[in-house]
Amino acid sequence: MRFSKEIKVGLFAIITITMFYMGFNFLKGIEFFSRSNRYYVIYTDVGGLTKSNPVTISGFNVGRVADIRLLQQDGNIVIVGLDIDRDIILGDSAVAKLDANFLGEVSIVVDVGDILRPIKPLDTLYSRVDPGLAEMLVSSAQPITDNLPVTIANFNALLERLSKNSDELNKTMANFRATSYTLNKTLRENAGDIKSTIEEFKKLTIKVNATLDVIKPMLSKYSVLADSLNNLELANTVKNLNIMLEETSATVSAFRNKDSTLGKLMYEDSLYNNLNNTMLALDSLLIHMNQNPKHFFGPLGKSRKKIKKDLAKQQKK
Repeated sequence: MRFSKEIKVGLFAIITITMFYMGFNFLKGIEFFSRSNRYYVIYTDVGGLTKSNPVTISGFNVGRVADIRLLQQDGNIVIVGLDIDRDIILGDSAVAKLDANFLGEVSIVVDVGDILRPIKPLDTLYSRVDPGLAEMLVSSAQPITDNLPVTIANFNALLERLSKNSDELNKTMANFRATSYTLNKTLRENAGDIKSTIEEFKKLTIKVNATLDVIKPMLSKYSVLADSLNNLELANTVKNLNIMLEETSATVSAFRNKDSTLGKLMYEDSLYNNLNNTMLALDSLLIHMNQNPKHFFGPLGKSRKKIKKDLAKQQKK
């Protein structure tokens, strides 16, 4: 079966219009194939709310405004129909709050309430309207407007003080101008002297730099020599100190060694007793020598028997 061109054009036009309509409504928030429940809210003022405005819970979009009607016979109240996702459960204390942001966009924020006691579709939610942007600005500006007369009075007092001090300020400015003029005049009169002073200072700087260039090698050599002397003296001192420590260590080791002479002298009494006895015998010999020199220094000396007889005679006396 063949279709004429007119039928094809007509079908294409119908499909295009249908798609355009559905796309336009989709951009407005209308979903044709979504499953939702209808709820109602009653307001005395919707503040610019329109169809397809979003309905949110905790910032999440859960539906849209489906219908808005003005009931003049009931005191011009506005009844708003809300299409909310069927998966969302609303309690009997749910509140639909009308909210507007700083850009003037109006939306409805839903507080689900106690979901243990759910409501049914087509039921009415409690309504609440947040203060608009104008009301918030007015309430914020209230303290400023209350303090504005005091601020103006303080500003007027400041202006009065400035006007009273204007003469003193003018005098100060005049003195400043006079001082500036005197300073400029002095600079002009002494410009030549200042220039010559600067030239002399430059020459002096050049001479000082030249002198420093000559002195720097000498200072470096002196620094090297001083470092060498310090290193030499320090090396000799360290060497002598090491020798002294080694000798001290050897002496201490000798005292600690019981087999050495010094160790035996320190740790054994026999050497000390023998030495003491020797000293006593030597002392007795010297006394005897002092008292009887003839026993030792005579021409031929005396025999042991004669020496004993002499000692016996001396004891009898």
